[in-house]
Amino acid sequence: MEHIMTQTVASPRRARPGPPGPAGRPYARGYRAPAAVRPAVRAAHRTRLAVTAAVAAGDQLVLIAGVLAAAWPGWWAGPARAAAGTLVVLAALVLSGRQIRALECLVHEASHFNWSRHHRRANDRCATVLAGLPTGIRIARYRAEHLLHHSRLGTDDDPDLRRYAELDITGLDRTSRTRYARSLLVRLAAHQRSWYRSTSTDLPALLLPVAWAAAVAVLPAALLWGTGAAVTAAAVWLAGFALVLPVLRFIGESSEHSYHDADTVFDSTVTNLGPLQRRLIHPHSDGYHTVHHLWPGAPHHQLRLLHDKLTADDPQGFAGRLRIRRRIVAEPSPLTPPGSTPWT
Repeated sequence: MEHIMTQTVASPRRARPGPPGPAGRPYARGYRAPAAVRPAVRAAHRTRLAVTAAVAAGDQLVLIAGVLAAAWPGWWAGPARAAAGTLVVLAALVLSGRQIRALECLVHEASHFNWSRHHRRANDRCATVLAGLPTGIRIARYRAEHLLHHSRLGTDDDPDLRRYAELDITGLDRTSRTRYARSLLVRLAAHQRSWYRSTSTDLPALLLPVAWAAAVAVLPAALLWGTGAAVTAAAVWLAGFALVLPVLRFIGESSEHSYHDADTVFDSTVTNLGPLQRRLIHPHSDGYHTVHHLWPGAPHHQLRLLHDKLTADDPQGFAGRLRIRRRIVAEPSPLTPPGSTPWT
């Protein structure tokens, strides 16, 4: 991983778009930070185990609170409350999917040892308890495949490129919300199968999220309000996990790269910065994907700061070339159009 963080090329000029590279030649980096920014880049690689663990614990608590709020039987005490209860349940479904997606992003962080770089056993153990159990992801299994994506980007060994080709991600129709939803839904089941092949290799791993939900949400609901509340809690969590989460995950993963018209790490990676993307689709700064691919060792709590630093200090080489998507259905476009004021 260290060679991924330190590799540079001499010229920041935009590379000529081309097809994916051959199996033996990963994409070149395609960007070199100005000398004045490099101290900030080095500082951004500092991990903070306590910060990331607290973030993961907070994600779990919000998820549990949302499920329990939806399970409260008082919503159905009368017609006056029923409408509010319905809204709470729907919000809890979306919140459940979003919070589990956020925990998946923290598993991704753990795969790069971005919880704790110098205490790797603590990195994996904390991430397993606080993020792996609720998501069912085997961190070692995920790491083995995901680091191939970074080190072999654009080659036949790149699992994301294979997934993009198998599912025809380039063919997603973003000309309207309706067309996009239709083209996404027809690919969703295949994407879900691919996801489980790459993250969980056995039945116990797949059952871990069920056991976690039963212990922290369904059982408390039963103890507080009885069997009916427990059934509601289980249904809300299951719908969030099985229905909402796969959609959020697929939208996120299908928005991160554009392999067909670029041949460098910088040019083939897309930064997703719209409000809905940052808050729902790409939690914990996952949308700052270009910065992440340039410096995979920078933890989530440093990515936005590093992005802003590069945008301000390198308006032409970084901000002027960055491929950005502000809306889910939009095609990626430059962050700063030529001749305009750099975005901050």
